[in-house]
Amino acid sequence: MSVFTSLGYVVVRGPLDEWTRFATETIGAQPAPSAPGELRLRLDEYAYRILVEDGEPAGPRSLMALGLTVADAVALAELETHLASRGITVREDEELRVRRGVAGLRVFSDLGGQTIEAVHGLPLADTPFASPLGVRFVTGDLGVGHALLTRPGGARELAEFYQRELGFRLTDTISMAQFGSDENAYFLHCNPRHHSIGVGEGVGPEPGLDHLMLEVSDFSTVGRIMSKINDDPDHIIITLGEHTNDGMTSFYVTTPSGFQIEYGSGGVVVDDDTWQVAHYDAISAWGHKYIAAGA
Repeated sequence: MSVFTSLGYVVVRGPLDEWTRFATETIGAQPAPSAPGELRLRLDEYAYRILVEDGEPAGPRSLMALGLTVADAVALAELETHLASRGITVREDEELRVRRGVAGLRVFSDLGGQTIEAVHGLPLADTPFASPLGVRFVTGDLGVGHALLTRPGGARELAEFYQRELGFRLTDTISMAQFGSDENAYFLHCNPRHHSIGVGEGVGPEPGLDHLMLEVSDFSTVGRIMSKINDDPDHIIITLGEHTNDGMTSFYVTTPSGFQIEYGSGGVVVDDDTWQVAHYDAISAWGHKYIAAGA
């Protein structure tokens, strides 16, 4: 059983003005009160789920931290003890804890060098969530969505780290042969969402964040949001399609930071008592045509 309960938030680097436009006009996230040099974006009752720090976009390397939640202070202390026993450096950061507004925080890195902020007590907002586009996101105990990390030449080892050290459970795997790799993509869960973390070889040489998935309440919302940006082919990078493994019907849109947001609905939930780990030979059953920038 994973000590982690969800992917609570993500921290990325990017241009704040562009992200404000993108949040309000493209994906329907709600800007929230933010400190200088950052932009907090709401998807639900929490104070933020996406935190953008001002800076130049860097594609996959724009991911600054994954905020993984634990149940309480006891679970956080047990995690710290476990990681230390495994030779993994863990540090407290009181200044960062205050900035994030959480009750407890520890910082460490995964096998790929990606920063993980283990936290409990995510801050709630003072007002009800109001999407500028009338969107209802599927979050709650399932967390913000999922993050797909790439690690060329080392995806399997990174996936094993999340399972062995952090207690994530393998949901299924998918062949990356269509991208010229003999390795698989690995999908890992810590709650009933099909996966909160995915790890793959990626289609390029850079490690980091390939995409962040945001799930919405119904397919009509997916179509409505996609139609708003359908005249901007530089933003839609992968067309509408359905995944073989997690059941998501989604499209992919480029963020101002250069990574993708997968925007979809219909995700499978996992019951660990009955779930059977499977392997799939292809990423999609239908759709998901890649669109070159400027095409």
